[in-house]
Amino acid sequence: MTTDLRIRASVAGAVALMAVLAGCGGGKPQARVTGTVTLDGKPLDTGVIHFYPQSDEGGPSASADIQAGQYQLQTGIGPMKVVINANRVVGKRKMYDTPDSPVVEDIRDTLPERYNMKSELKANLTPGPNGVNFDLKNDPKR
Repeated sequence: MTTDLRIRASVAGAVALMAVLAGCGGGKPQARVTGTVTLDGKPLDTGVIHFYPQSDEGGPSASADIQAGQYQLQTGIGPMKVVINANRVVGKRKMYDTPDSPVVEDIRDTLPERYNMKSELKANLTPGPNGVNFDLKNDPKR
């Protein structure tokens, strides 16, 4: 094989590899999402953030861990419902209401329901990079 043919073969192989890595295969557009989650102005120590598509074009849901207030994930595009959970051990409790019941950890979500079970959070994602930050507030009575 001549040097010219080797170069052409190498270039063709590199182009094919880049196409595969870039997702050129007719797949749906993707959003790369990064952001911060704060609670009362401080980074959320740990938690999980979930993005749920609100349209047929959105694709599957996606989740990511939150560490020191930071998260990143890849998901579909379009309008999304966002759910954030921050579970913590708040004590111990009996598993059953019997004298010999085993004791288990009592784990609860420490965020107000408006951020998880009854989430009011939304995001509209576009193809490519998206920065989506959430500044959460505790309920005054918590």
